[in-house]
Amino acid sequence: MAHHYHPRDLELPEPNPLYLRYQQIQADSACAPHSHPWGQLSMISLGVMEIVLDEQRLVAPADYLIWVPANLEHASYNQQALAYTSIYVNHALAARLPCEPRLLEMTPLIRAMLTDFCERKLGHMQDEWDQRQAELLVEKLAHTRCQESYLPMSQDKLLAPMLAALRSDPADPRTLAQWAEQLHSTERTLARRCVRELGMNFGQWRGRLRLLKALAWLKGELPIQEIGWRLGYGSTSAFIAMFNRELGCSPQRYRQQLAQPGG
Repeated sequence: MAHHYHPRDLELPEPNPLYLRYQQIQADSACAPHSHPWGQLSMISLGVMEIVLDEQRLVAPADYLIWVPANLEHASYNQQALAYTSIYVNHALAARLPCEPRLLEMTPLIRAMLTDFCERKLGHMQDEWDQRQAELLVEKLAHTRCQESYLPMSQDKLLAPMLAALRSDPADPRTLAQWAEQLHSTERTLARRCVRELGMNFGQWRGRLRLLKALAWLKGELPIQEIGWRLGYGSTSAFIAMFNRELGCSPQRYRQQLAQPGG
């Protein structure tokens, strides 16, 4: 199969063992389907990045890296202006990372190692210390939490109706105990299934759903107060606090970035 490599990729020597490339991305930008000769980790400064493969759509906020193995064709989308770092991984180290595209959670240590590279605007590793740091970074990434999706779904006969109801109305206030009663189950059973099927608890899943809905609605005209209300937050300040905590900026600031010229 012919690979759609970027000309800049072809001019690069093999990463030693990493190569970092930095760019500023405009709001509402898309990158046509392409692949890379090496595995790639994508890191964004804020907001959410979306990478689309044949069968899979990976949506990740800024506290995750998106890993795409070498030669896998993918397209990417960004709703807002942000700093983007692409990290190529040589084949020997890439073999330690998943063989499928995945979201890899950034722990404080992983973030600190990446920040050190980024602040120095490092491209290829400059010396033995950089190379050791690169190897440690990949070793840490090989053991960090790895997910197929930021918002996993499930066909489980108990969970599916609950998740579908929440997707159509993210403000649905029912607790897990109330859902259990309605589904003729127990809270304990439902809680166990959430962790087994979704890899997280009910509250975490609902929080992620609300965040993704908020991002979609912020692209439109709805007032921020109305978005908070539609998501089931008791007050606008509670919604703003959640948004700040997850994305590192206020909903208002996010919306302003979406509207920036060049978007």
